[in-house]
Amino acid sequence: MEIAALYILILSLFAFLGYKKPGIAVLTMPVVCLLLVYAAILLEFFEIIVFSLVLFVITLAAVLLAKREPDSEQWPQKSAKWMLIGLAVVLWIAAAGAVFFSGGVSSLVPFIIFSGVLFILIVLIISCGLSSRYTIAAHVISTISSSMRQNLPLPMALESAAGEPKDRRSRILRAIKKWLVQGYSLSESIKRGYPKCPGYAAAMITAAERIDQLPLALAAIKADMLAKADEKRKLRPVHPLYPLILITFTLVIMFAIAWKVLPTFSSVLIEMTEGAPLPFATRLLLRVTDYGLLIGLVFAIILIMIVPVSICIKLRPRRPQKPYLLSLTGDFIKWHLPVLHWFEKNYSMVQTVELLRLSLNAGCTVNDAIANTLDLDVNNCFRKLLQKWLKKVEAGDNIAAAAKESGLGSTLAWAFDDKVNQGNTLSILETLESFYRSNYSYYVNLARFIMWPCVTIAMGIMVGFVVFAIFSPGVAIIHNMVELVYP
Repeated sequence: MEIAALYILILSLFAFLGYKKPGIAVLTMPVVCLLLVYAAILLEFFEIIVFSLVLFVITLAAVLLAKREPDSEQWPQKSAKWMLIGLAVVLWIAAAGAVFFSGGVSSLVPFIIFSGVLFILIVLIISCGLSSRYTIAAHVISTISSSMRQNLPLPMALESAAGEPKDRRSRILRAIKKWLVQGYSLSESIKRGYPKCPGYAAAMITAAERIDQLPLALAAIKADMLAKADEKRKLRPVHPLYPLILITFTLVIMFAIAWKVLPTFSSVLIEMTEGAPLPFATRLLLRVTDYGLLIGLVFAIILIMIVPVSICIKLRPRRPQKPYLLSLTGDFIKWHLPVLHWFEKNYSMVQTVELLRLSLNAGCTVNDAIANTLDLDVNNCFRKLLQKWLKKVEAGDNIAAAAKESGLGSTLAWAFDDKVNQGNTLSILETLESFYRSNYSYYVNLARFIMWPCVTIAMGIMVGFVVFAIFSPGVAIIHNMVELVYP
């Protein structure tokens, strides 16, 4: 009874600390859990280990539920999220190992299938959340754009638009209004009151605010967000995760059969045919499955790394001014891969040309217009090309020649070429913006239509080879039995 009371006291204390003082809870809770585990091993009272696990989860849940200002550092909440993700991964690995060593591959297959179904549900929930996030962002930007277009006082307009409901949209609008009333600019108010705002939208608002072109920029951002929200809602006949699920399921079945069934076929075939080997396809499959443990380990490590990283990339907004290490790494990889390089450059050109047009239309010099583009949420490698272009222009080089020498392409250089189109830069930039935007959408759809048939053919070849290799020994055994009966 005293031990149960002590458990409840410790649990209540850390739940209170997690909600009121999340930083202290995150720092002290792991130490307490380790001490509890040590005491459980020392006293051989293993129920304490279960209590330490419950304490770990309850404390982190309280930290995630703790009230905080939108612009606070939030490091306890970030640490709690990563700790919970790490705990889930460790528990999954431990469960998979326990199932494998207790029941073998035959028990591991249902476990992996169940894990796959659970993973799909998690991905679908995250996809739904992302679609909702784009819809919320479009609503917030649309409200701000409409208020500015009607020349309404922005704080009062946001307060009126928020209304009485206390849903997420209303809370975001009230948070932005709070910082506007305190004298902050619109871009800074959005960063503080709406930290989950997509990075490219926040960057475009910051750059447009500097050149007094907010209404036009907000209209463009609103159109992009509505398009992305509609794209997320579209039903696709084949989910992008289908190839991964099929390949994983095929590999599990293949390793299970190669481990349990094919050796029996081999011994039967050798006895019936006086040493006849297995068919070539089956021998090749067995050679592959000899490294099954290594292949499975590599596949599991890749999956464990990809899942949390992809979730982090999808849910965490980018910071153009202070990019995360993960963003820098991803930008570098995408920029140097053959096909993705074109998509990254084209998408960055859409935003760059749009802001160049807005800046020049507002009366900025070319130097200032290029400098404004450095704050956009574009690929970091592309930003280096813009910096190189700016240095050349500030050094007195020809604008068009500097753009071409910096690697920004001849089309952008053509817009600033005084010899060819003197005085038509703005109209050409508008044309280029439409060209890059439509070109990007066209090639995205084209790549999707080309890749899916290729993936389907590759999956068909792989599944067909596995099926042929598995059933070939059975056919060989039946053939030899027929020869014995009908010589």
